[in-house]
Amino acid sequence: MADAKKFTFEVPAELRQIMDGHPEVNWTAVFREAIRRHAEAADLARRIVEEQSDPRVQAIAASVKRGVGKKFRQARAK
Repeated sequence: MADAKKFTFEVPAELRQIMDGHPEVNWTAVFREAIRRHAEAADLARRIVEEQSDPRVQAIAASVKRGVGKKFRQARAK
């Protein structure tokens, strides 16, 4: 993390009291991991939206929808 960016967070007093009650927890690591997971999820969502405009993805999605619709109609007819 040689080129890491430093951030400062404010937490409500109630949350800080809870955190202070657990000195064994590395809160910096907890924040870092939570931010990493959220950033990765946001990035994945962005890539999915971008890929939806790809004609190949649209063709696959249409095929899946047709297949699911067919199975649903068959199950409903029983």
